[in-house]
Amino acid sequence: MKLQLTQSVETQRVSPQDILEYNTFARKHQTPAGNNELKQFERFHAARHLISQEMDTYLDAKLTPNDHSRTIIVDVCGVKNETLTAVFCQTAGIDEPLAKFIETINKSQNTNAIILLPRDLDQPTLTEPVRMAIERGKATIEVLGWFGDTFQETFRETLGLIELLGNETRMRMLAPLLERSGAKRDYRTRINPKLVYHNISALSDAGLLDENIEGAYELSQFGKTILAEFITFLEKTRKTLGESRTRGGEK
Repeated sequence: MKLQLTQSVETQRVSPQDILEYNTFARKHQTPAGNNELKQFERFHAARHLISQEMDTYLDAKLTPNDHSRTIIVDVCGVKNETLTAVFCQTAGIDEPLAKFIETINKSQNTNAIILLPRDLDQPTLTEPVRMAIERGKATIEVLGWFGDTFQETFRETLGLIELLGNETRMRMLAPLLERSGAKRDYRTRINPKLVYHNISALSDAGLLDENIEGAYELSQFGKTILAEFITFLEKTRKTLGESRTRGGEK
């Protein structure tokens, strides 16, 4: 049995531009009735992952078997070379409807499932179809890393990055690298040489900088992602504070 994506009125295609940041995604793809904000964030996280794997990505997708058995409604679906990846965003754990959907996916030849959860589950709580799908490699369980038992570690790492980036000298060194690589001599003409060496070391140790074969510095892939997210956060905060002050002044 094979599953195929069937377009419906509810189905929404997600573009790479939609997942650049959460607010853009949330504005374009409104939270469906009955869904909470956590589920919408899980949908954003899932869409981002699928698009990074070069999949055509859809929200609220309907998967129909060619044997006309049970139709599956999926929170997020990725399609690549006729292979489907169905993502179920489960904020309340694994329930009976999900177990039935996974049972159908177990029988399919072209579909795998990802079950996205906000926290770890005890293995005994897994239903038989889900346990079987995991054992066969038809399904995986992914847990949002910032929630539950890993919160403290994630919070600590986040604060460390904010402390590293919350420095004018480091930001003056990093921001131009979004456009082109930078040599040490370029930095020394604008920044105290002692500060250059110290901060290059700190940024390199954090995995934000790479040194290319010409000896110039450039952002690592991790650095590009983190810096773009940080600048977006700063800009959104600036706008929010400005709007708040404007509303306060109108009272």
